[in-house]
Amino acid sequence: MGKKATLEEWKGLYEMAIKIKEMKPWERLNDLDFITIEFDENSEPIVCSILGKGGETYGICCYRGYEEIYKLFSMIESKDMPPEQVYRYQDCLACYFGDREELNNKEYKLIKDLGYKFRGKGNWIFFRSFDPIFIPDMPNRDEVLEMTKILEQLYYALQGMYFGFNVDYENGMMLVRAFDKKTGSWVNRRGFLEDLEMKFEVSLRHDELFIKRIKNKKPTKVLLELDIAYLNSIFKDEKYEKPLVMRMALLSDRKIGMILSHHLVTPEDKDTDIYFNTLLNYIYHNGKPKTVFVRDKYVYQILKDLCEKINVELKISKKLPAIDFFVNVYNSNF
Repeated sequence: MGKKATLEEWKGLYEMAIKIKEMKPWERLNDLDFITIEFDENSEPIVCSILGKGGETYGICCYRGYEEIYKLFSMIESKDMPPEQVYRYQDCLACYFGDREELNNKEYKLIKDLGYKFRGKGNWIFFRSFDPIFIPDMPNRDEVLEMTKILEQLYYALQGMYFGFNVDYENGMMLVRAFDKKTGSWVNRRGFLEDLEMKFEVSLRHDELFIKRIKNKKPTKVLLELDIAYLNSIFKDEKYEKPLVMRMALLSDRKIGMILSHHLVTPEDKDTDIYFNTLLNYIYHNGKPKTVFVRDKYVYQILKDLCEKINVELKISKKLPAIDFFVNVYNSNF
């Protein structure tokens, strides 16, 4: 999980957060008016979303790289998905300007150790690291240092806006703050949201002989649902510093609502392998389904090549009725 940051390192992060809070950027920006940070031409972009325009949650969410940015857009488009399944897209570093009651004991102690005397509603600053595998917790040392660098450049980007650097957010633009290697300096420029589109590259080695055998399996009229579902349960393991969110790989028959296979997913498991092998194992023993329904574009891309090779239809469905029913029953009993 990484080492803990020192008080001095935390101090640097808090100082940047306080500077940004004083600017009240939510008065100018909506949460979808992104500011993108590019540290060099070889690194993936970091997208910052400013929360607070709606008057509820105030803060900054930082999405580091294309995978986290993809999850951000998936979360925005997840209105038809069961709420407990949206957690799979919670993957970012966040700074919040909230109330005393929102802090846990570790966060409150840190603020006291740093000598800050926050008072009043919306004035308590705290940080969370979100990971779809673990429950949210305080950032580790590497994350503290990374977020300090991000907030520093976000601060200068916001300064540029306040001094007249205008961005046409209504027409799909965003502010980009990038390091120019040629001049050795930081610059603000305008970019477009489509520049953030994730390029799916799912590298799975196929056993072509096995694929050929699978392709020749008898076709059926079965409609399958396949997902790694999130359950409203957490569990602790001595191997990990933080409690884990319980995730279960589920394969179901969409027509009759029956769960055909299930097993818990651990942090050591690769999601790509689980999706791929679960479907292959089913087909090997039961024949080819007519259609396989998956939750989102990411899983679709994992299985797309396989399904094309074996002539099985693949569709995206944010609601998976059989799996969602199983999850609801499980959650109501635990």
